[in-house]
Amino acid sequence: MLHTFHIDDSNDKAKALLDFLRTLEFVKEDNNEFVLTEKHLAILEERRSDRLSGKTQTHSWDDVKDFAENRKAV
Repeated sequence: MLHTFHIDDSNDKAKALLDFLRTLEFVKEDNNEFVLTEKHLAILEERRSDRLSGKTQTHSWDDVKDFAENRKAV
């Protein structure tokens, strides 16, 4: 199981906690600056649910390219 914590490292206690966590062999640090908002996560979950329920469909990359090329020709 993975847990994600957002820690503001602007104070000494937070920095000390991060330093300690980095010493643990079972903790992996991911410095990904890209974070989805709750609103974006909800949109993704809704789209995923629609796809899994069959309300929407996906297309292969080749289908998308063919569609774009045919659209240009029109």
